[in-house]
Amino acid sequence: MKQAVIIGASGGLGGALAQQLLQQGGWRVLGTYHQSGPLWNHPLMTWHSLDVRAENAIAALMTQAPKIDLLINTTGILSSSHQGPEKSIRQFNAEHMMASFEINTVPILNLGKHAQASLKAGHQPIVVALSARVGSIADNDLGGWYSYRCAKAALNMAVKTLAIEWQRSLPKATLIAYHPGTVRTALSKPFLSDDTARITLSPEEAAQHCLRVLERLTPTDTGTFWDWQGQKIPW
Repeated sequence: MKQAVIIGASGGLGGALAQQLLQQGGWRVLGTYHQSGPLWNHPLMTWHSLDVRAENAIAALMTQAPKIDLLINTTGILSSSHQGPEKSIRQFNAEHMMASFEINTVPILNLGKHAQASLKAGHQPIVVALSARVGSIADNDLGGWYSYRCAKAALNMAVKTLAIEWQRSLPKATLIAYHPGTVRTALSKPFLSDDTARITLSPEEAAQHCLRVLERLTPTDTGTFWDWQGQKIPW
């Protein structure tokens, strides 16, 4: 059977991805949760607590999956109880930006660092870093959201750089940044109006689109940035 590791499987999108893989059959899934424990179980689902900010916890988690065919990090932060996305530079706060980098950017590098042996044991493994269209520098026409944009742009650079290294050390692996669309989850809910809510995706719909895109990927696609419609996004 194939082995998937989904970081943040207790969340909306992560949970939908886990459930759809299990429904497909042929998959075992290791899923993580942080503050909210798992609300459901499955014979082929294993749950582990994980704080993505702790490298030693990530290293320990990777020992639980000696083979990985699919690794997806769905965790991220857009706002906190103290601050939302900046509409103006007057709202910029360095502490908020550093927290955004700590959760949105750093984990994919620690995951890549400690998952290499497990990925090497997989068959053409795929690694997905959940990014966002607002992390595209070329696509930035609106401004604002300094911390989130910068953290996701840095994540994209991390993906590109690690993919180049893995072309030498893990030539069968495919590593991408992925924009899932605006998904109706706890992350986006505070920023959805009645109008924008109508053009969002449910977690189940977003998971279907994501898995459909992943089915098309080959190692020649490594180090690229995709959206939920299967279109490449400029860096």
